Amino acid sequence: MPDDHRPTAPLAPDFAPHVSDVPFAQTAADGDWLDLVWQDGLTWRVYGMFLRENEVIPGIISPITRERELEIDAMPKTATLAAANIIGGDLAVTWDDGATSLISGAWLRDMAKGLWRPEAHLPDMTPWTTGDLTEPPSFDGPAFLSGAMGEPLTALWRYGLARLRGLPTDQGTVQRVAEAIGTVRNSNFGFLFSVETKPDPDSNAYRAVPLDAHTDLATRELQPGFQLLHCRQNTATGGESTMVDGFAVAEAIRADDPDAYQALTTLNWVFTNRHRDSDYRWSGPIIETNAAGGPFEIRNTGFLRFFPDMPDADIPRAYAALRRFTELCRSPAYRMATPFAPGDLVIFDNRRVLHGRASFDPQSGVRQLEGCYLDRDEVASRLRILARGLT
Repeated sequence: MPDDHRPTAPLAPDFAPHVSDVPFAQTAADGDWLDLVWQDGLTWRVYGMFLRENEVIPGIISPITRERELEIDAMPKTATLAAANIIGGDLAVTWDDGATSLISGAWLRDMAKGLWRPEAHLPDMTPWTTGDLTEPPSFDGPAFLSGAMGEPLTALWRYGLARLRGLPTDQGTVQRVAEAIGTVRNSNFGFLFSVETKPDPDSNAYRAVPLDAHTDLATRELQPGFQLLHCRQNTATGGESTMVDGFAVAEAIRADDPDAYQALTTLNWVFTNRHRDSDYRWSGPIIETNAAGGPFEIRNTGFLRFFPDMPDADIPRAYAALRRFTELCRSPAYRMATPFAPGDLVIFDNRRVLHGRASFDPQSGVRQLEGCYLDRDEVASRLRILARGLT
């Protein structure tokens, strides 16, 4: 295993900036473990093998790509520390087989602070009702396309929705916005899709009928993370956009009706798209939960919900719980209603915020939206990249 050709200042095994002005206070080797203590009291107990496999030198972690070049079966079976010393703010380790490693001290401090976690650099998701938000948090669209993405994307992650205003109404504008964030996700509706009345529609979205609060593509194993809808024209009467924070609804049910919450989070429904030329199906609960038991994902498209995939004895309470969820989604306390103006572009978390619309009169004018999807990963990645310039 390589143990030479080290840079004078060790690199971190990623491209994020790591800066620390807090020195180490002490290090203490304990067999295969190392206890690190900083002068401000921060402590971290780290496994020796993790240190050994994260040194940035050719043959272990590539200094060019920062990806690992050595798999675990080529590493020693143990990583017992013989000595650990601080050299210029970095960590120098000697192993019991005589090999040495030099690890970035600033990187170690950020690891000790938990910045390795997926949620690091992401704002907390904050549930909202219409008592908190009466319209989407709104920002200047042209400024977003010019690079001012920090505040809009922070609001988007926190509340699950944001609105860009004053954008051009040209076809493809939604793609420009999406690609400024990340990679557009394709679907059976196309890379981009136009939401307008069609003579032979393959979805209720392409009719003038009202759409109840729903998530898109509940028929898929992984629903799209974010949806973007750009208003290109709107001279029709009606058609107000509606948004509901499914997390707020879920938390309300969790607090007031634990039995209904249990049904919504554990009993599966099959969703199918019922299309002439495709047949996507997935079975899952209305609410997926995180490790703490709170809502992580909403899956609910009423017009695509099909079969109760559960024991017969559970079906009555599953219907009752779903009715409770739907009633709250219809409530003015949770349902935000706002009109679309040409040049508006709304982005929302499709696995959290249920969207819908009022009916509109297609004889009164034209209502044309253009949309596309992004996965949650794309927004999270962009926020982390933006955070690199803020630290």
